[in-house]
Amino acid sequence: MKLSVNRACLKPVAYGVGVALAIFQILFTGGFFILEPPLLRGIHLSAIMVLVFLLVPPLKRYKGKEEPVVFIAIDLLLCAVAIAIGMYFYVELENLLNRIVYVDEVTNVDLFLGTACVLLVLEVTRRTTGFPLFCVALAFLLYGLFGSHLPAAIGHNGISYDRLIEMQFLLSDGIYGTCLATGATMIFAFIMFGAFLERSNMSSVFMDLACLLTKKSQGGPAKVAIFASALFGTISGSSPANVYSTGIFTIPLMKKVGYSPAFAGAVEAVASTGGQIMPPVMGAAAFIMADLTGLGYLPIATAALLPAVLYYWALLSMIHLEAVRKNLGYLPAEMVPDSKTVLRKLYYLLPIVILIVALWMGRSVISSAFFATASIFVISQFSKETRLTFKGVMDALALSSKNAMMISSCCAAAGIIVGVITLTGVGYKFISVITDLAGNNLFLLMLFLAVTCIILGMGVPMISAHLFVFYFAILSVITPPVCVTAFAGAAIAEAHPMRTGFVSCKLGLVAFIIPFMFVYQPALLLIGSTADVTIACITSIVGVVGLAAGLQGYLLTEAKIWERPLLFFGGLMMIYPGTYSDLIGLAMMAAVVVLQLIRRRSSRPVATA
Repeated sequence: MKLSVNRACLKPVAYGVGVALAIFQILFTGGFFILEPPLLRGIHLSAIMVLVFLLVPPLKRYKGKEEPVVFIAIDLLLCAVAIAIGMYFYVELENLLNRIVYVDEVTNVDLFLGTACVLLVLEVTRRTTGFPLFCVALAFLLYGLFGSHLPAAIGHNGISYDRLIEMQFLLSDGIYGTCLATGATMIFAFIMFGAFLERSNMSSVFMDLACLLTKKSQGGPAKVAIFASALFGTISGSSPANVYSTGIFTIPLMKKVGYSPAFAGAVEAVASTGGQIMPPVMGAAAFIMADLTGLGYLPIATAALLPAVLYYWALLSMIHLEAVRKNLGYLPAEMVPDSKTVLRKLYYLLPIVILIVALWMGRSVISSAFFATASIFVISQFSKETRLTFKGVMDALALSSKNAMMISSCCAAAGIIVGVITLTGVGYKFISVITDLAGNNLFLLMLFLAVTCIILGMGVPMISAHLFVFYFAILSVITPPVCVTAFAGAAIAEAHPMRTGFVSCKLGLVAFIIPFMFVYQPALLLIGSTADVTIACITSIVGVVGLAAGLQGYLLTEAKIWERPLLFFGGLMMIYPGTYSDLIGLAMMAAVVVLQLIRRRSSRPVATA
């Protein structure tokens, strides 16, 4: 007889671990106490791994269901190993800090715990994100071990197993490197900020505002998805999480007024993904970028503002044109909140204002996030609807740790990849191959980098270059064949996953184009004279409309086949900052507008007496 049990019995333990981790983060990253980086990262990752093994079953089919008791027993054993790894950093801290790289001996204990750590990181990554990143990290590990047998063009001189484990486990260039450091500090601080907003119900103002703003707009539910996802996405930290947070409301509404399931799922996926590029709180890679460039987070967020606005403006334009073309319905009256009620809730946005002001005043990213989180507790007390009790605070702390599971696991897996790249030197070979293939052609070089980032689905280490890589890394989640955010939207919409992925690509096309533009013309990153930046803003906003109209085949009326490329390329020319390109683009778009105006006027029925 096979014994089975529901994993829910472990939730109280996970709750306690989550609260403890969040309090640990506040104390040791919020400026109250100082802890050596290896120990901070070691404890953080061990706690994250324990949470994953307590909460996430090894197979998806057991989620929320009973599973063999042997699985629970194995996961408890893995929790014990994760705790032992964290204890190792506490006991051996002095040796780790004073270690002479590749000189000091790698002991059997180091090898055992290091191997266990690598395997556990791979497993928690698989459980939280699926196979794509797991397979990439595993492939890099295999490359590190056996790459010496490959042809010289892509191989390396060979590294021993001891050296590989030393890099991954004992040094700050592998699992416990920059990626995890960012996840355990800045990213966790913002995840906690989002968790407190969510738990206090202050984030409800996002949906209310979205519904109010789109109440009289055709195809309103899709526009609700844009506004709600843009607002919520800035503080959620995860595109798939954003889909499930807002999509459960917006996708059924979109289908109800006439949008196809694939289109509805794609709209939510693209809108949710945009939250990762929309300041003030962007995706995880933005914080890593700030650390790698040494510029700080505020310049990164400022530079990313206009491209993010264009991204959402393009999505809004395409949705509006689709709604008008198909004569779709409006937002149901019962979904529209009273304007006075929403206005009374506007103070719910104060924590975000406080966060932005703190950043502008020059406070560190982490302290700004924690200060804004503390303000949520204070502001929540003004209303019974939002008031955080002691239990509410504990719930928010536990939710913070739970929401960090996927991101911290990914950061640790990314550390594996970075460690192998550093140890083998394959990064330099890769850059050399790309440079040779591209020659002196900057466009080809950018194209190769874009494809690489989409395939890898991660950020890799001048602000334009970093943002270029960042954008395509983010876009991997809506790019088939592996487009997890699009799949999440498809699941809610009950649509075909791959079809939803391809529609997502179409709706997010501007995000694929903008990075090429701002590398050539930094005015789109708000870099340059006031006049240049102002003109770039105006022309790019107009250009995006032309681009959307060309893709949708509709502007003022149904576009002819030959009008679509005129609109598309005219919009493209206007997005690219430059006097001649703007004039050419404007002329192409104006020609279509005039022709469609004439066509609309001639198609109107003539009034008879």
